[in-house]
Parts: sequence; C-alpha cells; structure tokens
Amino acid sequence: MDVLTPEQRSKNMRAIKAQKTKIEEKLVNGLKARGFRFQRNYQRIEGKPDIAFVRYKIAVFCDGDFWHGKDWETARDKIKSNEKFWHTKIEGNIKRDLKVNQVLTANGWTVLRFWESRINKNIEECINQIEFTIKQKMKKYSDFKDDLKINLKKDNLDKLAYLTHFWHNRSGKAEIFYKEEAERILKDLRENELTAAEKDENYLPFKWDVPFPPVGNPAFTFIDLFAGIGGFRIAFQNLKGKCIFSSEIDFNSRRTYEANFGEIPFGDITKIKEDEIPEHDILLGGFPCQPFSIAGVSKKKSLGLNHGFLDKTQGTLFFDIARIIKAKRPKMFLLENVKNLKSHDKGRTFEVIFNTLKELNYSVYSKVIDGKAYVPQHRERIFIVGFNNDVFNRQERFYFPEKDGEKHAIKSILELKVDDKYTLTDHLWAYLQNYAIKHKEKGNGFGFGLINPDEATRTLSARYYKDGSEILIPQEGKNPRRLTPRECARLQGFPDKFVIPVSDTQAYRQFGNAVVVPLIEQIGKHIIKAYNGYKRNNPDE
Repeated sequence: MDVLTPEQRSKNMRAIKAQKTKIEEKLVNGLKARGFRFQRNYQRIEGKPDIAFVRYKIAVFCDGDFWHGKDWETARDKIKSNEKFWHTKIEGNIKRDLKVNQVLTANGWTVLRFWESRINKNIEECINQIEFTIKQKMKKYSDFKDDLKINLKKDNLDKLAYLTHFWHNRSGKAEIFYKEEAERILKDLRENELTAAEKDENYLPFKWDVPFPPVGNPAFTFIDLFAGIGGFRIAFQNLKGKCIFSSEIDFNSRRTYEANFGEIPFGDITKIKEDEIPEHDILLGGFPCQPFSIAGVSKKKSLGLNHGFLDKTQGTLFFDIARIIKAKRPKMFLLENVKNLKSHDKGRTFEVIFNTLKELNYSVYSKVIDGKAYVPQHRERIFIVGFNNDVFNRQERFYFPEKDGEKHAIKSILELKVDDKYTLTDHLWAYLQNYAIKHKEKGNGFGFGLINPDEATRTLSARYYKDGSEILIPQEGKNPRRLTPRECARLQGFPDKFVIPVSDTQAYRQFGNAVVVPLIEQIGKHIIKAYNGYKRNNPDE
C-alpha cells in the first residue's frame, strides 16, 4: 500500500535529483583540481551526459544508486511501498540508460557511469578511471605534427620552438611566455581563425610519444642552454626536473632534440632577450668549448685565428650565460666545458669567468672530473656550479661527487653485429698507420687509438666522423672499425631508447660534443641535495 501522498513523492524525487547534482559537483570539482577541461550537461548528444570530454568523445554520467537501479536484482525487493510504480519507473530508467549507452557507443563515444555510492566512497578512484580512459584515447604528439603538417625545416624551427614550448608548458607559470605567439602560429598553420574547439584542443593533455616526455609534478624547473642533443636534460629530468626553456643553434642537433623530447629548442642565444626566458630554479649550459679546447686552440693558432674570448663567434658566448644569470637570478647553475678552460691563456680566461660569476653574487665551485668513473671513456671536463647568495646566504653545503671506483670496459657497450661499412678501408688503415709512424719519429703523440676491450677509450671528439682514428675497435681477420653511432651514444651514457634521426656524420659530431649523462646526473644529485638540505634548515624561507 502506498503511504505517500503525491506531494511527498514529488518532494522525494526532487531530493534524489538534488543528491545527484551534489555528487556531480563533487566529481566536477575533483576533475578541475586535476586540471581537466570538459563540458557539463552536454546537450548535443543522446542522454545529455553530466560531463563530456568532447575532443576524446568520452561521456560521463553520475547515477544515483536508487534512481538508476544499483544492484537492482536485490534492491527491487527492498521497495515495500507502491512497488509497481517504483519498479516500472526505475526499470524504465535502466532501459533508457542502456539505450543511451548503445547509441553513444555506436557513434564512437566511450561511456563511463559512476554510482553515487562509488563517488562518495572513493572519488579519486573515479577520477583515475576517467584519466586512464582519456589517456587511452589521447591524441599523440606525432598526431598533432601530422595534422598541422609540421616540417622540421630551417626556416620553420624558431616558429615551431614557440609551439612546442607552449605545449610543454600549458597551465604552468611559463605558459605566458609562449601562448600568444603559439596561437598565432597555429592560426597560420590551419590557415584560418582558431575555433573555440581548436583553442581548447591545445589545452587538452595528449600522449608524448617521444622517448623522454616531460616530467609530471616536477620538483624544480630548469633551462637548457647550448642544449646540443639533450644530455643535460635527460639527467635533470631523471631528477624530477621540468625543462621550461631550451636553446641550441645547430640545425641537426635541434632535430635530434625534438625527436627525443618533443620540443624544438630556440635558436641563437645571442638574439634571445632576457625577458623572453621564464623564471627558473636551475640554469644549465655546456657553452661551446672549441675556443678553449687544446685541439681548437692549436688549430686556430696554426691558421692565425683568434681563440678564447677573442673568438667573437663562440668565445664570448659565456657572457650570454652571464647576462641571463644576472637578469633571471636562478637559485643554482651548472656549467660545463673542456678541461683546458682552466689553463687557457695562462689561467686568465677561467679567472674572468670565475670572477664574473662571483660578481653576480653567487658562491662558485669548480672541479675537473673524468667521465671514466661513469662510462668506459677517458673524458675530463671542468664543471662550474653556482648558488645564489641572495637565496642561500652562503650556507649551502655542496661538494662534487667522488669517483665511484668502478672500472668500465669498452667491451660492455659494443654491439654484437656491426655493418661492414664501419670497417676501415685498406687505404685509410694504411694511411693511419703511416701517419702514426711519421709523428712517432717526430716525437709527438699523434696517431690512431686501437682500443683494449677491457679498458676505457680515449676521449670521443666531434671530429670522429672524419676517420674515427682516436677510437678504433680491433677485429679478427679484418681491418679495425669505427664505433657505430649507437656505441658512441652508449659511450656517453645515453640510454638505448635515445633516438638517432640524423646521418652517421651528424651523429658522430653530436655525440662528440655531448656530455656524459650519468656524470651530469650525479652532479645534479649533489646540487639538489644541497638545495633540499638548505630548505630543511631554513623552512621559513
């Protein structure tokens, strides 16, 4: 027997609707807190879903347990008043929900339904399921490139640098530095005004189908100057840092960087104004070493060319680092260069660099470290670390990593099967042997380097593409061979998932100019350790 009046029943039904709205608000607020964008009560499709991710064609419904018949087989028997009315009403809702599901699914939509009790009990689980579904349907970075017909041509790269930096920094503090120009570029690429949906699309998360995607929930931010192919970036992303700006002038290096990180570095740092660079925690830079390297100095002297700071093309690029440090005041910096920087021009070059950084009010530390403690390669480089005295008040406790004592053998990174094209020709092998004999007679050390498989190699240089003479691999019954590009990558500590999209010649140049990734990561750990230690001791700052 029905004990409710029509007015009471109507009041109860309105309360059920209000309860549904309450759980919908709870889910909506949770999604917003995660940074998702969506439409509510979407009217254009069957069922008018409570939440719709239109770009991904995902429809979300928040269903009241009673109203939509949760566990209906047992729940139906618990209704004791006006059974026929409620059975008909709720079973009609169940059928309607099934029909909505069928229509939406047939039209390519994914339907997610969440019971009221589930939302109230575990809202995070519901949001995680939505996030997982979105990730399954996400457009990939490569899809965006294909849709926009993006070609990595020289005259395109600076424009695309804005676009890729914008995608990497959406909804972050650095977004403002790239948004306006990126939207203008998108308009040009689409040859039309951006629709509201297209603008929203640029804020939707998508899959970074690249080997080294951006870090979520970063612990700190950094910029990557003279970025090369991204050795610094791999190391500091491994430490949970987020790169918010990168710069590299070499075209082919920028191509390699994009293939691995989904970001095109900006070009010539001398043309980039300080106010175009976001605020950041750490500045990283392996500024050009040719003006200071032993080989570079010797060659330029023989040609009557300037070297060091007198080399106006590359030697003065340190001062671009200095002007950016002065303007942006990062908490910390890490710079890298060749060992000879310290002794160049009888130490005067390094003195200028060291004093310049100290005058910017930074505590400065430097040390020459050999990479052979981390990879099977003898590679001495000088590292310069700075801490902002305005932040640390000279209280940081920093020290460089000590050698780990582990011995690394070149045989550990060699490929099992190598193409014959890497074997030296008879002519080249004879030339190298004669060249070595000639210089030995003159009393100097020029010659080829035939490696011992159980030892570390000589230093890999950017000239390796010419003849590979500094590191040659002996072969039984054959002339020796060069390292392959993949072996060069391993020699510098790059993971095997690192993509090499360029020719062998370019790859040799790039890895010869690169940093030893695991060594950079170890130094980075010590920098972050000093920073975290300072924060623990000064919680109010």
